[in-house]
Amino acid sequence: MNTIVKRFLIVSSLYLLAPSVGALDLGNKLNSGALLVPEKEVSVSGEAQSLVDDLQDQLGVTRTQAAGGAGAMFQFARNELDPAQFGTLSDQVSGLGSLLGGGSGSQSQGLMASALSGISSMEGLEKAFSALGLQEGAVEQFAPVILDFLKKQGLSGDLLGSLTSLWTPAGMQPQ
Repeated sequence: MNTIVKRFLIVSSLYLLAPSVGALDLGNKLNSGALLVPEKEVSVSGEAQSLVDDLQDQLGVTRTQAAGGAGAMFQFARNELDPAQFGTLSDQVSGLGSLLGGGSGSQSQGLMASALSGISSMEGLEKAFSALGLQEGAVEQFAPVILDFLKKQGLSGDLLGSLTSLWTPAGMQPQ
C-alpha cells in the first residue's frame, strides 16, 4: 500500500507542476498564438500610430495585427542592426517603443514585449506573424508599407537599405 501512495504522489505532483512549466515557455505560447493582445489593449503612441493606421488601411489587417507585425519587424531590426543605427531609427519615429511592447504597462503589453524580445531571425519573424494570425508572406506585404512610412519620416537611405535587406527573405534578395 505504501508503494501505491508514493506512485500516486509522484504522478499527482507531476500533473500539478505541468501547467506552470508551460506558462514559462514563451516560445510555445508565441507559436500557438496565445500571446495575442486584445484589440482594446493595443496602445500605440506618437507617429507609430500613423504607421499602424497605414498598415490597417493598406493591408486590411486588424489593429492588433498591424501593431504586432510592425513591432515584430522593429524588434528584429533592433536585434540585428548596430545599436547606433537602431538609435537613429527610434529617434526618427516617435512612439516606436509602444510598438515594441512598451507603453501603458498592462500585462498584455508586457507579454507582447517578452514575446517580441527573442525575434532574431526571419524564421522568428514569420512565427510572430503566424501567431498574430497573419498568412505566410505577410512580412513581404508589411515591409514596403513600413519602409515607405520611414522614408516619409526622413530616414537616411543607408538605414532604409539596411532595413530592406533585413526584411527581405533570402530567396527574394536582389542579385
